[in-house]
Amino acid sequence: MKIKPFIIILIFAGLIGLAIYTAQEKKEEPETAAHVEEDTGLKPGSTAPNFTLRTLDGKQTQLKEYRGKKVILNFWATWCPPCREEMPEMQKFYNDFKGNNVEILAVNLEYSETKREKISDFVDEYSLSFPIPLDEKNTTGKQFRAVSIPTSYFIDEKGIITKMHIGPMDYEFMNNEIVKMDR
Repeated sequence: MKIKPFIIILIFAGLIGLAIYTAQEKKEEPETAAHVEEDTGLKPGSTAPNFTLRTLDGKQTQLKEYRGKKVILNFWATWCPPCREEMPEMQKFYNDFKGNNVEILAVNLEYSETKREKISDFVDEYSLSFPIPLDEKNTTGKQFRAVSIPTSYFIDEKGIITKMHIGPMDYEFMNNEIVKMDR
C-alpha cells in the first residue's frame, strides 16, 4: 500500500499548525518562585472549603464549626524540620490568643506518617494544646492544595481566606496576620 505524498504533506502541515497554536496559547512569562507560589494553594478572598476530620484525640471536627473565629489552618508533618521550628511559636501564640476569638487547627498529613504514636509523641514533646486534625488520606491537603509543608491559611470570621503562607511562621508573623483581619 502506497501513501500518497500529498497525504504526508497534509499530516505534516497539520502537526506544524498544532505546534504553533499550542505555543501561542502558553504564557511566555518565566516561572519564578513568586509565580509558582501564586499558583499554589487557594487564593486570598476565596471561601475556605469545609472539611471533616478526626482529631488526634478522636473527636470529629469541621472547619465550618469555627465560623465566627479567626482561624490559622496549618498543614504539617512530624518529619518536617520547618514544622518543628514553628510549633513552639504556634503554641505560644495559641496560649496568648485562644480566648480572643482565635483558633489554630494544625492538620497533620497523617498519610505521610508511619505511625500515629509518632504524632502523639510529637504533640507531647512540644506540649501542643490546639486541635490536631488527622488527614489520613490527604483529602484535605489536596483540597487546600498544600503541596509544601508547612503551609498555613489565615481564615477570617466569615470563612474567607485572607492569607496563604508557605514555610514556618513565627509569633510576630501570626500576630500581624491576625491584626490585619481587623482592618
